Amino acid sequence: MERLRDGGRGVTSVTTVTRAFLRYLARRRALAALQLLGIAVGVAAAVGMALSARAALGSFGRAVDFLQGRATHTLARPAGPLDEDMLPRLIADPAVEAFSPVLDRRVVLSGGEKMRVLGVDPFLDRRFRSGVAPVPGEAAALDFLTDPRAALLEASLAARLGVGPGAELDTDRGPLRVLGTFPNPAGEPLAFLDIGHAQELFGLRGRLDRVDLILSDPEAFRTRWEPGFRVASVRQNRAGLEQMLQAFRLNLEALSLIGLFVGVFLVYNTAMFAVVSRRRDAGILRSLGAQRSEVARAFLCEILLLGAVGGALGAALGYALSRVLTAPVGDAISNIYFFLRPTPPGWSWAAGLGGVALGCGACLLGGAYPLRELLRTDPVTALRGRTASRSDPGKARVAAWAGLGVAALSLALFPAASAHVYAGFAGAFGLLVAASLASGEVLLALGPALERACSLLGGLPGKLAAGSIRRNLGRTAVAVAAFAVALSLSVGLGLMIGSFRQTLTWWMESQLTGQVYVASASEVEVPRAAYEEIRTVPGVAGVDPYRNVQVLYGGRPVYLSTVDPAVLQAFARFEWVEGGPGSWDAVKEGAVLVSESFLRRFGVGRGDRVTLEGVEGPAELPVAGVFYDYTTEHGLVMMGWATYRRVFADETIDSLGVFLDPRAPDPESVLAEVRRRAAAFDLPVVTRDELHGNILQVFDTTFAVTRSMRVLAVVVAFFGIAGALLTLYLERQREFGIYRALGFSTPQVAGMTLLEGLAMGAASFVWSVGLGTVLAVVLIRVINLQSFHWTIFFHFAWTPYATALATALLASAGAAAYPVWKVLRTFPQVQLREE
Repeated sequence: MERLRDGGRGVTSVTTVTRAFLRYLARRRALAALQLLGIAVGVAAAVGMALSARAALGSFGRAVDFLQGRATHTLARPAGPLDEDMLPRLIADPAVEAFSPVLDRRVVLSGGEKMRVLGVDPFLDRRFRSGVAPVPGEAAALDFLTDPRAALLEASLAARLGVGPGAELDTDRGPLRVLGTFPNPAGEPLAFLDIGHAQELFGLRGRLDRVDLILSDPEAFRTRWEPGFRVASVRQNRAGLEQMLQAFRLNLEALSLIGLFVGVFLVYNTAMFAVVSRRRDAGILRSLGAQRSEVARAFLCEILLLGAVGGALGAALGYALSRVLTAPVGDAISNIYFFLRPTPPGWSWAAGLGGVALGCGACLLGGAYPLRELLRTDPVTALRGRTASRSDPGKARVAAWAGLGVAALSLALFPAASAHVYAGFAGAFGLLVAASLASGEVLLALGPALERACSLLGGLPGKLAAGSIRRNLGRTAVAVAAFAVALSLSVGLGLMIGSFRQTLTWWMESQLTGQVYVASASEVEVPRAAYEEIRTVPGVAGVDPYRNVQVLYGGRPVYLSTVDPAVLQAFARFEWVEGGPGSWDAVKEGAVLVSESFLRRFGVGRGDRVTLEGVEGPAELPVAGVFYDYTTEHGLVMMGWATYRRVFADETIDSLGVFLDPRAPDPESVLAEVRRRAAAFDLPVVTRDELHGNILQVFDTTFAVTRSMRVLAVVVAFFGIAGALLTLYLERQREFGIYRALGFSTPQVAGMTLLEGLAMGAASFVWSVGLGTVLAVVLIRVINLQSFHWTIFFHFAWTPYATALATALLASAGAAAYPVWKVLRTFPQVQLREE
């Protein structure tokens, strides 16, 4: 080996020491590949979710930019449609450089997919969205103006449906003739119609949804049009939409970080694996004159190489994962907020560099303690070969006390979550860290039980396997911590989702109690005549006219809904945060109810007043009660339909809830008559059970991304268990050889390794039961409460625990497969030989 002289002392070249370390990777290619894959999976969790969220938000930005075009402001009513009679006044306003009236509605295609329809004036709209409407003078322009069914279709939708110019597109409003296509960077199913034809199509003659504006003097314009209208800048509109997505974005970021958090434990095992593999090599190098700093640099070079290559591979895997997760993320946003169809993200070198940075950072964090252990290794001891590590139980106790301190700090963060939900997330992560630190003490406490169980399953080899777990806490405790965190994430999210689903079911059964619902969850408005006719059906005791619109309260988006308070007081069973059934009497007189989320966002409850911008200016309305609601986390104001018409001058009805007289002799015939009369107005009807089922289906789709991250975290932890077992296998090869020399058969030694994996999986499950339950309570009582402003009631269920147990046993058995295979392929003479 090359020598350098420094003050008479011989030292090895740094390059030579590093080459000696890296040469081991080439000799153990299979193990190096396993290490790289472990790091890559941890990085992929973070990169994949980050890219999926970025794709969804990028689609959101493109959709907003495309739909708003060159507009600087929009003009709309505080609630409800505009009357186009105001357009001459708008034309005469000196601040208006350009305007385009818009009717913005949706139709349902024959396959059940919804498509957005924008009715525009092709001449006026060219200033705002060029390249969409036909050029005046072309034949297509004449058809666009004269054919009431002519539509311009978004190009990707046309390609997906296989329709082109001249084809007909079936919708619930009748067929549309495709006149041509246009590119839509947002990817949303979209069609343009002439605004007059759109008004006829939707039965909205003379009405508009908004007017897009280009203003030269916005402030002067506001003074002339407010009150009575809502003038919003494009920036305000976009900020309001982004605010709606804020809580969803935050939860996606937290899910991605949990995957990386579990990955850090795996990196620790990977680095510890490298320490075990290099201990004897390091001893040889030290005996030949290598300094500790040179060994440290060589080790850092190795783990950084693993981190860089594993991070790059993780970025590639994360990119592939993002292409799978992008659609569920878009579906979740579409179900909760507004339609998004994000296109899968393209590859960017920034993602690759980010993956490398994450991999290297995780390796430095996870390799800090293993590096310390390597540098403290005595060269003489190291030269004896790969002796197994013997952990001091006192260290496990110290780590547990440290974990108790971290847990105390984490609990102290939860009250601060009311100020910002980041404090709640920090507290939750702190609890995971605390539980990880306590994993060694947990293994010691479970030791006797594990020993009895392993002895029953495997006899003496089983007893030795349980003892090995306790003696090697430096390896096993970390693997158990990683697996327990992953399983607790599965248990906690499973309990949270299950509790939310049960709470949602309870809410539906208390508030959505009508026997049938007319035009519920559709884009069809209910004519006043239909409402009056269905009310007169014999056997119908009450009809609730429902309207739901978005308004601004304090400059922030909230929702406003209308009801018939007398009908709901008689037939619904609202659950109250403040107030009670008597609150309906005040609503009949003009008061309002607010949802729990409104109370938590704005601090406005029973006895306070809300000020809403009506058509004649601000309207102050007393709050008669606060009720539980799960339709929106942004806050809901509920008022009587008569009060709504007075304040907003809007007669629109979105849907009807029909309640039958319990004394009706033949309820089925009453329902049949309601369906017949609704069909006369082309209004869809669903039963209560169908409506509840549709809501739960949307709920399950919304949480698809969460379930994916639960699976990914378990996959990451699987590699942690595999790494720990491989490390123990390397450390104990001579020990296995001694067992063979003492009469143990190869299957017994292999069974010992398998039982070690199963015991570690069982210990991880036991620890995850408590940790997962605590995590569920934190998610329900802190995170969701502060993120979404509503109460979820805890509902216990066995399913998440049973799933975690099955996952623990199957994953730990699978993780033990490779070490068992190595045991079966290694001769005792090789295991006894000095390495």
